[in-house]
Amino acid sequence: MDNFYNRKYELAALDDCWQADGAQLALLYGRRRLGKTYLLQKFLHDDKPHCYFLAAQTSFQASLAELARALLAIAPDRGYTEADLSTIPNILRFVGTLAREERFVLVLDEFQYLLEQEPSLPSQIQAWWDMEGIRSKVFLILCGSHSGIMEGLGGHNAPLFGRFTFRYKLTSMSYRDIALFYDASGYSAREKLMAFGVLGGTPRYHALFDYRKSLASNICRNILSPVGLLRNETEVILLSSRLRDAGPYNAVVKAIADGCTRPNEIKQAVGVTSAQLTFYLRTLMELEWITREYPFDETSDRRAIYKISDHFVRFWYRFVARLRSQLEFHNHLEVYRSGVLPYLDDYMGLSAFEDVCRQYLRIRGAEVIGCQIKRASRYWSRDGSLELDVMAELVDGRYLFGECKWSSSPIDAHVYYNLRGKVARMPERYRTNPLYMLFSQAGFDDNLKAVAKNDGLILVSGEDLLS
Repeated sequence: MDNFYNRKYELAALDDCWQADGAQLALLYGRRRLGKTYLLQKFLHDDKPHCYFLAAQTSFQASLAELARALLAIAPDRGYTEADLSTIPNILRFVGTLAREERFVLVLDEFQYLLEQEPSLPSQIQAWWDMEGIRSKVFLILCGSHSGIMEGLGGHNAPLFGRFTFRYKLTSMSYRDIALFYDASGYSAREKLMAFGVLGGTPRYHALFDYRKSLASNICRNILSPVGLLRNETEVILLSSRLRDAGPYNAVVKAIADGCTRPNEIKQAVGVTSAQLTFYLRTLMELEWITREYPFDETSDRRAIYKISDHFVRFWYRFVARLRSQLEFHNHLEVYRSGVLPYLDDYMGLSAFEDVCRQYLRIRGAEVIGCQIKRASRYWSRDGSLELDVMAELVDGRYLFGECKWSSSPIDAHVYYNLRGKVARMPERYRTNPLYMLFSQAGFDDNLKAVAKNDGLILVSGEDLLS
């Protein structure tokens, strides 16, 4: 089946560049497995004249030779030989001849590898672009998976600053987009949300799941099995990220997965200095494995905590890493039944479902509430005695307070009254005409529904999240 879902904005933007007048220079980047290459293939599939080149970790001369062969295979009758295309200026000049009369697309994918091989490459592209490329119909797309390096190409001091006509960072898919992968599966809303909690918003991972099989079967076959394609995925990504020593990074992520969320806790668990930890945390944030989270209305780094931002990484460290010895000596189906299944609900309720609920607020909050949301996040007090899953400021000055319950049965009014009790302990400036919202995967009992009608309480079930 065609596992290409959504990305409508990105496709439309690329098509706009294709149809626009004049030369186009695009920067497309985002972490691995998000579908950048698939997006470009979808954009180019209807016979647009193009050359797609995937850079490899090799020498620069080897890369140039491969790129030259790819271009000559497209246009063998232009009188050029491979020897003629042995430098970047000559290659770009040749591309300019292909784009002299009609639009021609050149995609340089995994561009960061070419940069590592030849740091002067952006300057060479800039010289050609300013002198020749800008007057052609070329559409040059620089694509890469190292966000820090790729973002730097558009920096103020970078040679290509101000020249990009399209610049976009591809991000993870939302839980609603991911649910589209399972529309033909017969999965319940609970199972679709759980699939997002296990694999996150990475489309490549969901494309591996067979929608004709149960969710449990897919987890066992793709993640827990010795031959599962995702069994060693996190280690593969760390190694491919060109880290000098992946060990400390692995230890930091494991510490965060084990509940160490503050720098001092992580430092003690890993056994590194503060300076080393700062470097590791910054790198992991660039890789988008972890993120720094602040409580609502706070910006001080002292109040921040670190959490794993990618749900698959969190699932891998929570289950695969901890069960590795058992998986080596026992049948993975048995390990799933004893070591994964009994804890999946706790896993979903701890973080993944809260993420789904906050995404829902961003996507449909204004429509459901009837008022635009200015900002939203979690809240926790300084002394740790008070926590709220959701707190949001509305444009009309009111505040919204919410709780997220990954429950196996409909929740009752006690959850609502408990939320009101928490809000009563909040600073007075937040409590003027507050709005309340409850999220429950399994829905709500009749008594709570009646209370909601009288109090204006907003209820959102698992089915509502996907409607």
